[in-house]
Amino acid sequence: MPWAEVIEELESKLVGTLKGTFTPMDGVPFFRVMYPPGEEREALRQFRLLSERLKQQGWQVECISLTRVLQGALASLLSCKVEELSERLKKEERIRDRKELKSSLAEHLPLEMARIITKHIESKGLVKKGIAFLVRTGAIYPFMRPSHLLVHLEGKVKCVIVIAYPGTSVGAFLDSETAGLYGGYYRGEIIQWR
Repeated sequence: MPWAEVIEELESKLVGTLKGTFTPMDGVPFFRVMYPPGEEREALRQFRLLSERLKQQGWQVECISLTRVLQGALASLLSCKVEELSERLKKEERIRDRKELKSSLAEHLPLEMARIITKHIESKGLVKKGIAFLVRTGAIYPFMRPSHLLVHLEGKVKCVIVIAYPGTSVGAFLDSETAGLYGGYYRGEIIQWR
């Protein structure tokens, strides 16, 4: 069963990182867990179960929905409340070309989302002995790829980051085309789907 192997490898590497017996690739405590996009529901369940196990072992763990982070970042960038976001986006689409709006948001979203995630992690007191699971990663596509978010988190967060990656090969997020020569940030550990 693929999930059992993937979660076992992830848990072993996470605990090893927290105990100082394992050093992630490049020395960056980021873990990208790859799985087929059709496995999203099971991925959420598996990450929740792993989070609970790690908490029972005494580790600090937080699951962060990138859907909510995206909503907060969009609301911040558009100067509105989350509840007003749908109407505000419709208004922006009437004023600006959809492609221009998407491009403008894609330029500013990674930094704003990283700011929100960093603030959340700090507010929860997650330190080097903590783990933040970033789930619902598909919500950020097509505005950005996970690599664009990770580049803004490196050096700003002290805890281990696990990012759900609905794709079956590095750079092919949500079965899209690969990120290309300048589109990827692949530091840290990659847990491959089997």
